[in-house]
Amino acid sequence: MSSEIAIAVNGVSKRYEIYAQPRDRLLQFLSFGKRKYYREFWALRDISFTVQKGETIGILGRNGSGKSTLLQIIAGTLSPTAGEVSTQGVMAALLELGSGFNPDFTGRENIYLNGSILGLSRAEMEARFDEIAAFADIGEHLDQPIKTYSSGMAVRLAFAVQACVSPQVLIVDEALSVGDEKFQRKCFDHIERLREGGCSILLVTHSTATVEKFCQRGVLLHKGAVHGIGPAKEIVDQYHALLYSDESTYLRYIAKTAPQGAPTSTSTAHAASQNAPSQSSTHINTAPPEGARAVISHWQVLDTTGQPCEQYRTGDHTQISYTVSILGEVRELQAGILIRTLEGVSVFGTSTLYSEQNVTGLTINDQVQFDFDLRLNLCEGTYFVTLAIAEAISHGDMSYLDRKTDVIVIKVYQPRTKASGIAMLDAAITTHISSRAAQASNAGHETRDAWVPDQP
Repeated sequence: MSSEIAIAVNGVSKRYEIYAQPRDRLLQFLSFGKRKYYREFWALRDISFTVQKGETIGILGRNGSGKSTLLQIIAGTLSPTAGEVSTQGVMAALLELGSGFNPDFTGRENIYLNGSILGLSRAEMEARFDEIAAFADIGEHLDQPIKTYSSGMAVRLAFAVQACVSPQVLIVDEALSVGDEKFQRKCFDHIERLREGGCSILLVTHSTATVEKFCQRGVLLHKGAVHGIGPAKEIVDQYHALLYSDESTYLRYIAKTAPQGAPTSTSTAHAASQNAPSQSSTHINTAPPEGARAVISHWQVLDTTGQPCEQYRTGDHTQISYTVSILGEVRELQAGILIRTLEGVSVFGTSTLYSEQNVTGLTINDQVQFDFDLRLNLCEGTYFVTLAIAEAISHGDMSYLDRKTDVIVIKVYQPRTKASGIAMLDAAITTHISSRAAQASNAGHETRDAWVPDQP
């Protein structure tokens, strides 16, 4: 295997024996293979592809297409019927919920257990322990048995262990969908940092937006076979064709060679977390970092009545406010906000620089409040707001002083769905109806044209 390849999957197939009733399994054993008492089910057939070092590949497919089976074979927890898988480097895998955990052990004990499974010594895990505990952020539950954890707590700990051991190969199944929205955002940021550090990532998800953002290439599985390998956007389009077309239409689609044949049907689905803590108003009581010259000490998001609010309808107005405490010399203070989607796609960002409202003449112990009034012309979804302050050095240069990443969550909904995507643009649709049959039968006469509605 080439030194530039992290994962090589060659002709992998997986067959299961399906028995109609329990006694057939015994009869099969007693027949010594002379007769079949089962029917064959091939979960995978002749799967082959490679993952380059530092590459992120997304695996898409309908439920039952063989995605999880393939990941288990690559991770080594399941043996293939035929074919082989080769990997290079330390591999970490986050597969089904709770895999690799002993339910009777505490979270702390399971951290060391998983480390030993990954080939790390206790000393190496102790060096990483604080980072893992901080990432999981489950507090005192760390010393409680795993069997007492909620599904969200279990996946927090599982991802923290797998991601914080600095793997060269990371395999992630749909387990992250169990976590709340803020933790998912945190995971996506960490996956991005791992990728930038050269980690190869294999990601199974039903979120096409995630594949388009994080993955260079995609693999489409259908009925246990590879139906497409290529650039992420092309595979997403093919996946949409598979989802929203009947079988014959889809087969015609994949037979086409012209890229303009790709369908444009899309679907947006979102389930907002109902149990996430309110973050519409927060105050930081911890001591500022040593040497800090300015810190963001308080933030809130308000509706038009001045009340804390984090749920809005499309088009509603909101005010994002935060307070900055001046602790040292700052010649020119610049403040900004950035709104992102759950997958990390930047939606909107602005700062005082653009409106020529940077603040000067500040002294120690001053406090400055910045208010950003926005109209939320956004489609339904959950959005995260990052706050940042910097010292402006020149018009095109600055030095960050403090940043609070994804500290505000805004949920936007539409009483009646009118659009999909991110931006809610003003759109006017005009429909023109004309009867060609009437034009043909009245040749030489005035033709009939009905316009509905009249153009403005």
